[in-house]
Amino acid sequence: MKIVEHKIHKDNRGSYTAFLTNTEGISWDQCSISTNDTQGTFRGLHYQTNPSQTKYIKVIKGAIIDFIVDLETKQTSNILLNSHTDQAILIPDNCAHGFLTLEPNTIVVYLVKGEYNPESEHSIVWDTIPEIKTIVENHTQNLIISKKDENGK
Repeated sequence: MKIVEHKIHKDNRGSYTAFLTNTEGISWDQCSISTNDTQGTFRGLHYQTNPSQTKYIKVIKGAIIDFIVDLETKQTSNILLNSHTDQAILIPDNCAHGFLTLEPNTIVVYLVKGEYNPESEHSIVWDTIPEIKTIVENHTQNLIISKKDENGK
């Protein structure tokens, strides 16, 4: 995981942040937007094997705890990201990724390198990793999660 700093230009209208499609020298295949209506929404932990995917994550509204699991070392990392900072994160391939929303109406933008292949998508069930389970349970009592993410694939 690498933290990337963005320049935010603020004035009386609000703010403007350039989101370059050639960030970190990577030519991205996809740009996705995740809207999350409810605080306590969990998405993940997703990864893909063929091709593997590199992800670039930026919160444009609200706040999340972002989780990364290195599939080779099994090391787990987490970072607080919110729309009030100029930070984004770069997640290398061979990592599972997920997040928990800390505010309602949170919006997350992803850039993805590696075309989506539903035949090679996988997920890790969040509560099988003690560190993630503890953090999630300490931040929400009403977890919102899809059946797919709840059961894994």
